[in-house]
Amino acid sequence: MKVPEPKKLNSGTWFIQLRLGGGSQYITGDTAKECRDKALLYKSEHINGLKGTVPKGITLRQACERYIQKKEAARKSPETIRGYDIILRNRFQAVMDKPVSEIKNWQSVYNSESRIYSPKTMKNTWSFLCSAVKSECGIVLPDIETVSYQREEHAFLTPDQIRAFVSAASTDKYRIALYLALCSCRASEIRALDWSNVDLDNKTIYVKGALVRDKENQKVEKKENKTAKSTRYVPIFIPELQQALRDVQDKAGKVVVANENTLLEHANQVCDSAGLPRVGVHGLRHSFASLCYSLEIPVKVTMQIGGWSDMGTVMRIYTHLAQKDVSKNASKLADFFKNAM
Repeated sequence: MKVPEPKKLNSGTWFIQLRLGGGSQYITGDTAKECRDKALLYKSEHINGLKGTVPKGITLRQACERYIQKKEAARKSPETIRGYDIILRNRFQAVMDKPVSEIKNWQSVYNSESRIYSPKTMKNTWSFLCSAVKSECGIVLPDIETVSYQREEHAFLTPDQIRAFVSAASTDKYRIALYLALCSCRASEIRALDWSNVDLDNKTIYVKGALVRDKENQKVEKKENKTAKSTRYVPIFIPELQQALRDVQDKAGKVVVANENTLLEHANQVCDSAGLPRVGVHGLRHSFASLCYSLEIPVKVTMQIGGWSDMGTVMRIYTHLAQKDVSKNASKLADFFKNAM
């Protein structure tokens, strides 16, 4: 009996994808031998009618585990897998070990969880459960009344505030990271940035890859960015960033060595020192879009520099600022007529 050769994931886990009875089953193991042995056993049991591709009485936990294995084998982002694993270990524990076909009180279970977790967490959790159950059990979960969730926009700085931030950050230990965020880079991209991708003579940075955490909370470097358009050249247009990069003596390895919480803390400390709203690292990235709007840079160009794959986020920022401009100009119109009278 033959099975495909095991393949190794970035996390170190080995996997084999078996195609049996018109479906797929992902077998994982800590070593190639363990993975191969488990796959041989599974295939043997399947052939002898002892095991189908979807076991009867599969529990919610088993459905989630199988779904996660599939996504991991399909090279889903380690950060996404980590989010799935957190749901598996912490959410809906009252029914996790019950057969999916026997869970009837989904609304009641959902309501209990919604008293503990935020609307955003509940949205992500319910979406994951629906996908896992449909994929692994062929069951569509019922339409239930879910808590409403409105996307909260990240706070960002206006052009005048950006100038104040750049000045205040000039003495910060992680000023390079903060300036890179203002140039549109994500925190995961900043932490993955290598000196070999920094061209000081041409004032460009080649943004490729990301440093994220996997389900074991270990740092994992992805060769790919969040989306295909995230791999890009970013101009170094902040003079203070150009100078800070030139001042570094040892230009080898990673440009910035820091965890995500440290960068967040320093971004907010600089905001506090300058009397600015706390926007965090991601808010600095959104501030780049704010600056592009004020300079009348087209949305498509903003998206290209920032590596946004769709214009949703950028347009929300542009629309928000446009509404402010309308209010400002409406006041000017009103003042005109008051003065005329």
